[in-house]
Amino acid sequence: METYNIQRPPKQVVEGFRSICTSTIADLLDEMGLKGIMYGIRPVAPGARMVGPAVTVKEVSGDVGTYTDGDFSIGTVIESAASGDILVFDNAGKEISTWGGLATTAAKERGIAGAVIDGGCRDADETIEMGFPIFSRHITPTPARTRIKILEVNGRVLCGSARVCPGDIIVADRTGVVVVPREKAGDILKRAHAFEKAETEFVNALKKGKTFNQMHQETGRF
Repeated sequence: METYNIQRPPKQVVEGFRSICTSTIADLLDEMGLKGIMYGIRPVAPGARMVGPAVTVKEVSGDVGTYTDGDFSIGTVIESAASGDILVFDNAGKEISTWGGLATTAAKERGIAGAVIDGGCRDADETIEMGFPIFSRHITPTPARTRIKILEVNGRVLCGSARVCPGDIIVADRTGVVVVPREKAGDILKRAHAFEKAETEFVNALKKGKTFNQMHQETGRF
């Protein structure tokens, strides 16, 4: 397993996204010609939300017995992350669990903010009880042991059809998961605040009697 260094965005930029919803970011990504919307990845616990820099994990999988116990070194992955990070797993959408209750306990103790899995997770009741946010393609009891090999930590991965680089900002809420490119995060955050201010003004005008079409013509947005 190869492990590479990670360059994280400034903490104040990451914190700034805590008040921004994924729908706003998705609109801005479209406006900027960027791809960062994950498809088919859903929260294990309804209402879960998380924000943090991505620590990326590339995996391959096969039938039971394909790999050795040592090939699935999830402990090393957890130790590669810092407090506030989000683990992003690329297992090509396979319905095999790469994450469970023991990993959740270890990650929570380390201060990891959550996990996004293009693959599977298990022990759903346990992880919900611990309040650890997980967004996953599948929930399945199928174990990783001898089925999954971890190839790389902090390389480029594909998760929910979105490219994720280490240090990109992950924002996830009830609506879905989006990826904010690290190098554009400050600009996107500034645009997001302006976007949400304009949206609030739009809503207030509707409440005062203007129609949706009137406001759309006036603002050219929404």
